Amino acid sequence: MEKTVFVRRTSGLVRPYGAFDTTLIYTLVIFSILNTTVQFPWFWGFWPGADIVGSLAFALIPQGLLAVCYWAIACAMPRSGSDYVWFARITHPALGFAWGLVYWYWFVAVCVLSTSFTYGYVISVTFFAWGTLYNAPNLVNLGNWLNGTNGSFIFAVVIMLIYSGITILGHKAGKILLYTAWAIQIVALILMWTILGSWTTPTIFASKWDTLMSTYTTYQGVFALAKGAGWVMSPFSIAATIGSASYTIFLLAGATQGAGTISGEIRNVNRSIPLALGLANVFAFFIWALSAMAELHATGQQWIVALSWLWDNQPSKFPLTLPPSMPLMLGIATYPNQFLTFAALSSFCLANIAFVYVLLMCCSRYFFAWAFDRVMPTKLADVNARFKTPHWAIIATMAVLFVSAIGFAYTGFSNWFGAGATLMVVLFGLVACTVAIFPFTKWVTLLDQLPTFMRKRVGIPIISWVGLITALIMFYSAYAVTINPLMTSNLNLTVYWAVGFGAAGIVIYYISKWYNKRQGIDISLIFKEVPPT
Repeated sequence: MEKTVFVRRTSGLVRPYGAFDTTLIYTLVIFSILNTTVQFPWFWGFWPGADIVGSLAFALIPQGLLAVCYWAIACAMPRSGSDYVWFARITHPALGFAWGLVYWYWFVAVCVLSTSFTYGYVISVTFFAWGTLYNAPNLVNLGNWLNGTNGSFIFAVVIMLIYSGITILGHKAGKILLYTAWAIQIVALILMWTILGSWTTPTIFASKWDTLMSTYTTYQGVFALAKGAGWVMSPFSIAATIGSASYTIFLLAGATQGAGTISGEIRNVNRSIPLALGLANVFAFFIWALSAMAELHATGQQWIVALSWLWDNQPSKFPLTLPPSMPLMLGIATYPNQFLTFAALSSFCLANIAFVYVLLMCCSRYFFAWAFDRVMPTKLADVNARFKTPHWAIIATMAVLFVSAIGFAYTGFSNWFGAGATLMVVLFGLVACTVAIFPFTKWVTLLDQLPTFMRKRVGIPIISWVGLITALIMFYSAYAVTINPLMTSNLNLTVYWAVGFGAAGIVIYYISKWYNKRQGIDISLIFKEVPPT
């Protein structure tokens, strides 16, 4: 009697990344200096009474727990798209692909697209700030065009084209870009922390603001405008700080995205993954916290909160033509030293040169993984013989990016960003649920591949406790967003994404299953065999 088995060829990808490379990649997915452009004003305007450092510290708890979940997933399935395959095994292949499709589109729409557009935005506000401070109207005009709908769209498309080419060139080009970007980012951070956190005080900043920006409003005038619009400085609140973690969890998200996408390209997974996940989360926390404290030190807490509140909640009464961005604050703090202004702003822009590359590399691996599992056309799993990259998967990802960029440019950045932030914590919560329940399914044998401490029992395996607690925190964070009256405007878009792409994923899976069955292949067997390592 003959027994039919499923045999799958090896992926063709290589393992070029060691523990240090992986740490740099994971940390960069969490933090690039362009993230400080307007993220702090969003926090201070939307969460009155919350302490940002305390909120980041609290957010580090669920992110650390989620890192343990992804550590387990990566050890059990060290391959591209390991989280999607894990989800498919623990639940059902159709549900796994549906989760993966929703997660992947969030990755594309919020991470890659928002970074591409934000990169142009950073450059535009830098031009505007320099032009305003040093009387260069041509730079102001260029900044305005780049910040406009058409300019931002053109810049984002060009950036994505450039980085798709670099991504296809493979890990050698990528490593050069990665290490160069980190070298510049270290310089940019040191400059930012020194200028804002040491050299500048609220008194010095107020004097420079009044000299440069009084045509809009004076430093004290910001308080008058905000109070006239209904703002009151809220006292510190532990409840507000914990509640705001629904946002700071998003700020610290990133390392797990790398762990779920490129595990198959990392050497010595059992050692490299946990080391990189742990260090990336700790590094990101300190970088975010130091950057926030530096801005508060320079501008004055009440003043920056008042200005942020106006920008977030009363845009018609906001006095400036550009947001209260980090480049603007750096430009004012370094005035009138043009050399120092140039050094701070240019390093702020150039430090981001590897951000889009890392995100694009990670999200393109899902197309590769789906094709490798025959859920998508197998052509997308082809690996370039010279560069060892899945070039067709990268091109397919870019095609979706270009189409989505139109909606992103013409419907508004904040809508997509807010919807994606909400959806992210829900998706991570669902993954955490699968980590909690897998020891009680037929996949209990996966426990044998996990570190010893995860297998120990306190009633149930410790890894199940980790998954359960992580899921509860993530779902609460999503709930906290839905009941925040300042953030609920994006709820409909979140639901449309989840339902639309989730349903599409189920349909695509069954169409693929039917098509492959006609070729004599049962793709459901793919999720019943040990993945290649």
